[in-house]
Amino acid sequence: MGSSGIGLTGASSAGMGTTYASSRSRIAWVAAGVVGAAYGVFLVVTAARLPSGADLTGQFALQPAVKALTAVLLAVAALGHRVVRERRWLVAALVFSAAGDSLLAVPWWEPSFVLGLGAFLVAHLCFLAALLPLARRTTPRVVACAVLVVACVALLVWFWPRLVAEGMAVPVTLYIVVLGAMACAALLADLPTPWTALGAVCFAVSDGMIGIGKFVLGSEALAVPIWFAYAASILLITAGFLFGRGPTASAGAATPAE
Repeated sequence: MGSSGIGLTGASSAGMGTTYASSRSRIAWVAAGVVGAAYGVFLVVTAARLPSGADLTGQFALQPAVKALTAVLLAVAALGHRVVRERRWLVAALVFSAAGDSLLAVPWWEPSFVLGLGAFLVAHLCFLAALLPLARRTTPRVVACAVLVVACVALLVWFWPRLVAEGMAVPVTLYIVVLGAMACAALLADLPTPWTALGAVCFAVSDGMIGIGKFVLGSEALAVPIWFAYAASILLITAGFLFGRGPTASAGAATPAE
């Protein structure tokens, strides 16, 4: 899931140090990056001492809560977002992402995967609601969306035999459709930095690897890159909303918070 640095050092140079975001938001965002990187290091160390493809969850009692902490801290950062409409959807998306993180960290509970899938489905719908009003069509953006859609269809075709065998065809197809819609909305979003678009692509990559691990490899061999891609995705999506924007961001489309 991306690199453990997750763009922290380059944030200021790319306009992410703007005064548009409150100091609380900046501190919470950086804390989320540190926690995400630290959890990734824990996974690397754990994977190194366990057999290849072994489950990296269940290593300590509070692991589901620790795994969810990155998204929780980003939700705290999003509470400081000044555009009310975006803030509501962004906070909701990150809260549901945290719920999905926790659920996917308890694989010994049989419904955990489907419930985690459902939580992330709702998270994507919330991201989509935040992004849609920002969409602006240009040829490069539309081409990028087309490439993404082709990749989603290719993954679905690849997974299909196993999905049918496990009775997961309908929920996973629905999830891929919503994920693709969210990622396309991010690619089309008229934001001053590319962070949200890059984050959405990272989310798609992370979820694609989850599908490969579950429906192709049948193991947790990709657990470490999945985490880094996912952590990078939510950090970047949030950064695109919070940083690099002027105090009149989305003026006319939403009302700034009091």
